[in-house]
Order: sequence, then C-alpha cells, then structure tokens
Amino acid sequence: MGFDLIGIVGPIACGKGVIVDYLKQKHGYISFSLSSILHDELKKQGITVFTRTTLQDRGDELRKKEGEGVLAKRAIEQLKAQSSKLKAEKIIIEGIRNQGEVAYLRTIPGFYLIAVDAKREIRYQRVLSRGKPWDPKDWKTFLQVDGRDRGDTETSNGQQVRKCMELADIRIENNGNMSELMNSLKKALLSRHPLHTGR
Repeated sequence: MGFDLIGIVGPIACGKGVIVDYLKQKHGYISFSLSSILHDELKKQGITVFTRTTLQDRGDELRKKEGEGVLAKRAIEQLKAQSSKLKAEKIIIEGIRNQGEVAYLRTIPGFYLIAVDAKREIRYQRVLSRGKPWDPKDWKTFLQVDGRDRGDTETSNGQQVRKCMELADIRIENNGNMSELMNSLKKALLSRHPLHTGR
C-alpha cells in the first residue's frame, strides 16, 4: 500500500502543530509522530513518565544501535501493518529530528518535506505562553534545549533538526500571526504540492 506522505520538521515552538492541524482538518491527513515509537520503547523499560530529555536520549540510543533512519523505518512498517485500519492514506510524519530519517522517508515515492522556522526570541515567547510542563522556563534553559534539538552539539546519531530543515522541499517562516502563517502555507502548497484545493 502506498501513502501520500508529508513530513514536518522544525525547532521548538515554530508552529509545526498548527500546520499539522490544518492538513488534518482541511485535507484529510492523519498524523504519526516518531516520538510515539520512543514512548513505546520507554514503556518497555518500565518508564511511564516521559521528559524531552529521556525521549531524546532513547532516540539517540536507537539510532546508534540500529541506524540513523530507524524511527522512520519503524514508522513506515507500523503504518503498512495498520493500512487496512486507516481512515486515510494521507499521512503526516511528525517528530523528524535526524537526517537519516529524512533519507529513509525519501525512499517512499512522493515524500514531501516541509520545514517550519521562526526567530528564536519569538519561539521563546511562544514556549512561555503555551506553558507545557516539560518546556524550559527561562532563556538560558531554552537556549540549551533548543541547541540540542537543532543539533548544535550533537553527533550524527543525535538531534539534527537544522540539517533536516536544509533537506526540506519548502521552508516556511512563521514570525507573524496565524493568518500570515496560513497564507504562507497555502502559497507553498499551491506552488509545490498538488494537494491544495483552494480552501
């Protein structure tokens, strides 16, 4: 079974979730997060309380042991196994954080990668506003968390969001309001991907 497969990549609080929600609501996609695989892995180890760090560490371990594309490979295997139960064949892959994952997904015909970004100061304010318990609460911690996520100090097996973004088919800057983000997304999809329906 084949999928219409879109990947979303970007740093913390850049607006990935907003774009995913749009594609689900307006274009009938369903989403699969690579972090769900890490949740399952940690549960097998008896860990039921997850943090950003424990998830990242487990992902790094798996990539070192089984290859940089392991999470993407497992995701596609799971999706194919569930294909008869899926309500749609249009899939969004979330949680892409390593170039090996992009490389594996590129083996799927038609895979399309969208990168979303925003200025660090803007993303920091969004982090403070959304108030998720696992988010950093001060600028210094935010820089540390963001730096690891982007791959500033990581090995090839680690978080490499910046390198993944460089491999994207399109890049969207989300430094404005919701309306500006949606307009940028619609223009990008209209010009580069045949899913836009004018809505």
